Amino acid sequence: MGLVKTILLGSAAGLAGVAAAEAADLPTRKAAPAEYVKICNVGGMAGFVLPGSDTCFKISGYVTGQLEAGNLRQAYAWAFAPGAAAVGPGPSTFSRHSFGWTTRANIDFDARQDTAYGVLRGYAEIQFEDGSGFDTDGVGAYINRAYVQWAGITAGKANSFFSFFGGGEGWANIFSPDQQGFNQPDLLAYTATFGGGFSLTIAAQSSGANNFSVPGGSNIAGSGGGTQIIAAGNATYGGQRWPDFVAALRVDQAWGAAQLSGVAHNVRAYDGLAGTGLNGDTIDTWGWGVLGGVKVNLPSFGPGDNIQVQAVYTQNAFWYSGIPDGMWGENGAVNGNGLSMVAADAWSNGDGTWATPDAWSVAVTMEHHFSPVFSLDPEFSYAHLHWSGLTPGLSVIPTNAYSWIVGGVAHWDPVPHLDFAFELLYENTHQSTPINYAGVTPFPNNADGVAGRFYITRDF
Repeated sequence: MGLVKTILLGSAAGLAGVAAAEAADLPTRKAAPAEYVKICNVGGMAGFVLPGSDTCFKISGYVTGQLEAGNLRQAYAWAFAPGAAAVGPGPSTFSRHSFGWTTRANIDFDARQDTAYGVLRGYAEIQFEDGSGFDTDGVGAYINRAYVQWAGITAGKANSFFSFFGGGEGWANIFSPDQQGFNQPDLLAYTATFGGGFSLTIAAQSSGANNFSVPGGSNIAGSGGGTQIIAAGNATYGGQRWPDFVAALRVDQAWGAAQLSGVAHNVRAYDGLAGTGLNGDTIDTWGWGVLGGVKVNLPSFGPGDNIQVQAVYTQNAFWYSGIPDGMWGENGAVNGNGLSMVAADAWSNGDGTWATPDAWSVAVTMEHHFSPVFSLDPEFSYAHLHWSGLTPGLSVIPTNAYSWIVGGVAHWDPVPHLDFAFELLYENTHQSTPINYAGVTPFPNNADGVAGRFYITRDF
């Protein structure tokens, strides 16, 4: 019995061992590995890794809803013809909007990866807008920015390197070259960085109204937008032959920032007198502009507090003076409160000569945080336009015009990513009476008005 028992136990153990070995060879059902979003940080940007790549990607943007209103006391319109001009009453203030709405959805896409020559970046910002009434941005969608950056190169639709702090602190602009928050040019630029926060940029960029098709061409004319009336030069755009050339020297350090920049701008136009077509007066010259700006951080007053000062001077390069950006004049001449300046890069006298615009502006902005949730951004700007070379006996435009804007924006941010803002701006404009003005009504030398905006913004 003992022998039989031993044999049976041994056989059972052997069978168990074979079964275990065969079971080990059979496929087993295992849980799939969990897929986790990989967090990354490239070039100071936090995002997530696109699956199957080494690209760090981020989606951001904002949604804003706004109410706008303004006081339009006057409304004047310029009427131009080749070699001549006239001014008179414009659309009645009764029929012009004094209240309006604007809604905007903004989406940003940012893709970055490290390379042996620095960060390779692709960026695109798309805006969708809907609005009606006073100061509306209209209805539609467009690319606000879209560019590639690598090894100091920037190519695409990007902020102008000529500008310092853009159009100011509010939604509506003060007199300051913008092309940062709106109307960005298409450009090709190279930026060399040095020690101590210094950098030097050389760029070739498009000029004029870069977001819209402007009657008469972008180099010589402006057109109305929002509450504006068209105020264009009396000549026809002669076609683009050169880009605008920009150079900017900048320093960014803990105390703040400073910049000195310049631009060269080609002006081509013709004044085809009646019956002569292109055989009329022509101009092909270069304009230029210089900008100096400084920003000083004021941490002793509060975290994030600062003051910025900027001055600009231009000749035959009106877009860079900052005057076309005043109030909501980003698509043309200043006329936010019903008074037009004759805004152009040149003016034909109708006798074979051309007048030259000298335009300059000074702007100051501040930012003060009373608490973590409440801040105030006051701002002020002054602009002056002078026409040289107007022919006596033919001059029908003002020789001098000046305007100033003062106001600010108050912010209340009760929770992160939510901003309640109230903006209020006042503009006052004066221009001289043309020597040969023969209008049927008194010339509109003065105009002023106020505009306000309340908006709620949620960023992400």
